[in-house]
Amino acid sequence: MADSLPPGAIAPLFQSPPELSYPGLSPQLLARTKQLWSARGLDFDRHWREGIRALPGFRAVPRLDDAPNSAAVDLVFLFDQCVLWVRSLHRAAALGHARGAEGLAPAQWLGLAGLFARLEEQMTALRILALTGLPLPAMQIARSISEDADMALVLLIRPKLAERFADCRSVDEASEFWRRHISGGRAFRTISEKLYSVGIDHSADTDYAKWRRAVLTTLGAAVHSNVLTSGAQARRPGQVLLNDDSLHFATFRVHELCAYAQLLAPELTDILRGATEPATGTDPLAGLAAPLSGILVSQIQSLNTPAPATVATGRTRRH
Repeated sequence: MADSLPPGAIAPLFQSPPELSYPGLSPQLLARTKQLWSARGLDFDRHWREGIRALPGFRAVPRLDDAPNSAAVDLVFLFDQCVLWVRSLHRAAALGHARGAEGLAPAQWLGLAGLFARLEEQMTALRILALTGLPLPAMQIARSISEDADMALVLLIRPKLAERFADCRSVDEASEFWRRHISGGRAFRTISEKLYSVGIDHSADTDYAKWRRAVLTTLGAAVHSNVLTSGAQARRPGQVLLNDDSLHFATFRVHELCAYAQLLAPELTDILRGATEPATGTDPLAGLAAPLSGILVSQIQSLNTPAPATVATGRTRRH
């Protein structure tokens, strides 16, 4: 987003229409989004207020008068719907575990509930950083979001590994689990093998895998950056990510998580619906997990279209 926020910027009133928080938003994207929600019998405005407007530290997108197009604002709009989906999954998984819902093992429900709770906090923090021009900490959080997205898929497709995760009782045990099964691309290799069985090749020598490694290397460099070179900087040749790109990568990874979850577990939408019905009045976000999954998949092309997409090598991003 913009490198600075106008002094004294405030968020619109709680009951204001969502579009007032995204000045310059593409009217076509807004109309298509509301159509997708309406087709599923969902009230976009009400759920947006409950799931996004109520976020800690919420602020509207600053007005970008000199922006060449709506891409930057559209990106935040799409990211916010990913936040809403993650928040709904956190609640749905917790409800599924509490009810002993069918379709997933208790350890899977428990692990996913904890994982999506962490993703919810990380994405909330990333939103604040992206809207206040703090690229390095945004990059650090984007890296964690990517790892957690991989871990969510691993827990979904490997029930026994979910049991090992649930059995962790200390920080040392959790760290050892992460080192052995998630870090260093281990989770991605597990997912790639499973995706290959449904016809998607993400082996190490594919363009996607190479792009992903380049992005994650840059994100990792942000974690260990020299304090003398930290802070907001202009994009330099050879850099893969700065500010808007962290938001784009996080949105892309959550879209990918949503799509792959349904490929690898085609019954997942029905499982989520069964875990959250009948709808409870105490947590209306839980019931969004199933229908919002289809909406996010439908929006993948909306993310690809407006984003200025180049990588360090000068090639177009392969999504």
